[in-house]
Amino acid sequence: MQKQVLLNSIVKEMKIVRRLASKIPADQSDFRPKENLRSTTELLQYLSNCGTGMIKYWYRKNDTDFRTFYNALNETGKTITIDNFAAAMDIQIELINKLFEEITEDDLVNKIVDYPWGEKAPLGEAILETCIKWMTGYKMQLFLKLKLSTDQNLTTPDLWRKTELESI
Repeated sequence: MQKQVLLNSIVKEMKIVRRLASKIPADQSDFRPKENLRSTTELLQYLSNCGTGMIKYWYRKNDTDFRTFYNALNETGKTITIDNFAAAMDIQIELINKLFEEITEDDLVNKIVDYPWGEKAPLGEAILETCIKWMTGYKMQLFLKLKLSTDQNLTTPDLWRKTELESI
């Protein structure tokens, strides 16, 4: 498994998410397609750290348990709004690059990490199963919220390849 391929994939997802978020009208920040689903802002708050959260946990310098770690991450996420989301994603992109500096090709195959739900996996597989899949899945949710709540003319390239940030 190639470290750079994983990193490139995560960064691309983050840039697409950042671009999609630039299309959210301010009056749609509380949009929920249905009760008990995340609002658009709550989704942005989650997206602001889901691409780095697990790697930060696996490479933490202390023995903080996952629940404590995750609760602190959620508290930080609550500061995210539509207005500061692009900056938060830029910070997350910088962070993922920095985190990957600590990862070796050997780590991807041989470092075994614990998922919070009790299973174990090699780091490379775990990054695919968490960071990449979560960014991709929740990116799709953001795309669909935009399609439901706005008159934006979004098409397939907006979801999979357009990464350039447009002004809000």
